[in-house]
Amino acid sequence: MLFIDPLMDDLKDAARMAVYFGVLRNLIFFKQKPSTSYRSRGGVTIDEIVLHGTESLGTQEQSANSLATQTESIHYFIGRDQGLAYIIVAEEYQAFHAGNPKHRAGVEDHNPRSIGIEMYQKDISLFKGDASKLDFTDWQYDTVAMLCYHICHRRGIARADIVGHGEINPVDRARNEPRNFDWNKFNIKLDDISSTLVAMLGSEFELPR
Repeated sequence: MLFIDPLMDDLKDAARMAVYFGVLRNLIFFKQKPSTSYRSRGGVTIDEIVLHGTESLGTQEQSANSLATQTESIHYFIGRDQGLAYIIVAEEYQAFHAGNPKHRAGVEDHNPRSIGIEMYQKDISLFKGDASKLDFTDWQYDTVAMLCYHICHRRGIARADIVGHGEINPVDRARNEPRNFDWNKFNIKLDDISSTLVAMLGSEFELPR
């Protein structure tokens, strides 16, 4: 399984691992789509997760392929359809998803410290600029919550450090990017995952805060 981490000492046997990945069941759908666009983190600690919405003119596969073949890259891609998910850049490397390529004053490069997750959306121009048509599917909400929990649990990242791209770069991005992402729905799913795993496996599985 792609997401088994030998450093997860709290999964000491097959039975506990089966329970853990039973709750985080959507992680089994991730496939490899490796990018060559990445670099070393230079010893910087990973302490943040950045969520993105593509707003793409292309199809889901075209969008994922672009993130795997162009300069801009991402760690994880979650499509709208059940089962569509890719690992594009390994977590130990920095991807190019939340930097400051235009050298804007006051914009911090978050690439060395963050893990990026891209969720596919159609471009707003296809809806004649109507932002209310931008949305995410239940598959995307479930999967991004499971993935964020897994990353936070392994790396000790606080839930407050799961942020939208627009929050960390409101100069180049819409301030609410990923646009129309329901953070309340996402946080409820995170809490449900955490409470379920605590009940089944113990207090060490509580989501870091």
